[in-house]
Amino acid sequence: MKWLKLALAAAVIATPSVAMARWSLGVGASYSPEVYKDTRANKVVIPIIGYEGDHLYLRGYDAGYSIWKQDSPHNLVFRLAYDPRTLKPSDSDDPIIRQLDRRKSTALGGITYQYINQELGKVEFTLAGDVMGVHDGLYAETVYKKPFQSTRWQLTPSIGYAWNSSKLNNHLYGVSQEEANRISGIDAFSPDGDGQFFVGLSGMFYLSRHIVAMASGRYTNLEGDLEKSPILHSTDSFSFMTGLVYTF
Repeated sequence: MKWLKLALAAAVIATPSVAMARWSLGVGASYSPEVYKDTRANKVVIPIIGYEGDHLYLRGYDAGYSIWKQDSPHNLVFRLAYDPRTLKPSDSDDPIIRQLDRRKSTALGGITYQYINQELGKVEFTLAGDVMGVHDGLYAETVYKKPFQSTRWQLTPSIGYAWNSSKLNNHLYGVSQEEANRISGIDAFSPDGDGQFFVGLSGMFYLSRHIVAMASGRYTNLEGDLEKSPILHSTDSFSFMTGLVYTF
C-alpha cells in the first residue's frame, strides 16, 4: 500500500498556509511504515506544489474551494482529493497477501465545515465519498488544531478521529468470500464502519522571506473491527514528512 503518499498529502494539508504567498514549489521527503503484512516501509522524495488564494487552494493531493475567504470564522469548503491508498499484492513477501486482489486508488469528493477562532483554534468536520466508483465508500473526519506562532515560525498540534464506511473498510482491510475460497490459510473478513484516532504535529520555519522549511508527523491507531483484520501488519503507525519550499 502506498501509504507514504497519503502521509505526504496529509502533511502538506496540515502545514499552515504561508502568509501572503500564492504559489509554493519545493521538495519533500516522506516516511511511512509497513501497513500490510510483510510489506516494506516507504521512504520517498516527492515534489511539493501548492497554491493559496482567497477562496481556491491546492495542497498536494487536496484541492478545495471555500464559500467565504479562507480566514473567515465560519466556512464551507468543497474539496476533491486523490486517495492513493492501494495494495499491490506483489509488493508483499507474505504468500497469502500475494494472492489477494489488488486494491486500487481513487478520488474522494466532499465538503468540510470549518470554524476558526483566534484564541481557541480551528475545528473541521468533513464528509466525503468515492467519486470514481472504486469502492463507493464514505469517509468522515473531525479534527481540532491549535496553532502557536511567532513572526518566523508556526507550530500546530492536532487531534482527531476519522471514520470509514463498511464499503471503504472492506476495500482497504477486508477479505472477500471469493478470496477466502481460493486462498488457503485465510478466512473471510468483512469489517463494519469503523475508523482511527490520530494525533499530529506540523510546523514551519522561515529561513528567509521566500524559503520555508516545514515538517509534519502523525500517529494513527485503528480501532474496532479493523484491529481484527488478518491482512494488516499493525493497527497503529507513525508517518513523517519534511520539506523545503520556495514561495512567491
